[in-house]
Amino acid sequence: MKIVAQHFAVPADLKPYLDGCWYIQSDGPVTEISPVQYCLATGQVEIIIHITAPYHHTGIMDGKKVLFPEAFIGGIHVEPVMFQLQGGMGIFGISCKPETLIMLFNKRIGDLVDTYAELHSYLGNSVTELVGRIQDAPSQEHRVQVAVDYFRKRVAQQEQRDRYYFSEAMQYIRMATGQHSVDEVCGKVFVGKRQLQRTFQENIGISPKTYVRIVRFKGAYDFVQCNPNATWTEISHQFGYADQSHFIRDFREFTGENPRAFISGFSPLYSTPLAITN
Repeated sequence: MKIVAQHFAVPADLKPYLDGCWYIQSDGPVTEISPVQYCLATGQVEIIIHITAPYHHTGIMDGKKVLFPEAFIGGIHVEPVMFQLQGGMGIFGISCKPETLIMLFNKRIGDLVDTYAELHSYLGNSVTELVGRIQDAPSQEHRVQVAVDYFRKRVAQQEQRDRYYFSEAMQYIRMATGQHSVDEVCGKVFVGKRQLQRTFQENIGISPKTYVRIVRFKGAYDFVQCNPNATWTEISHQFGYADQSHFIRDFREFTGENPRAFISGFSPLYSTPLAITN
């Protein structure tokens, strides 16, 4: 079975809210099932919509087999997430920055850590038209435009208010690729450590330290793809790990395998949260 994927950037005005859109397609008959594939820990929230029948696919979360619904939202995950595709299946995804759900939907996502929810049930009827228009669109480019139009409308409806320090903290962590300490983040947004920890737990369900580790892991993982000859020691130094063992520990926690085994077994799909079997 051949699996292809494509990443789509979003316009500059939506970059504070979205990381991009993506698409994955498997060929072959519907009776064929792909090997186990991988969903990377990226620190993003994913809106995932099936655009071809069958309108579901299977996954493995917390060691248990699950059947993902037609349209769902996946929260930040720390534990490894695997999935399989049937032949002919197409999936469209929208990668959202975690604070987007709070800013545009007034929805905290602490209950979505390492899990998912049916999209309509979680975000309400406001997404019904979005799902239908994405499924009916004649091309991937049209689907991206549907998503752009939808989120632009949400942004326009957003109440004008002062910038929220939580959003600033999230952006600061991502800009530094997770290389700032929690104390540095607190100093940047002028809040105490306990207050920042409480806000992170309430809004996204994980501590700021865990979010920093996820962002740093993703930065290191992307660096490995662009610099295949780099040593683990060089990578550890580049991303501020205390030593090589700390880098390997984080990699194992977020993928379930050590770096060498994972990188030899899976290939990343550029700018998507996915990696597929080599």
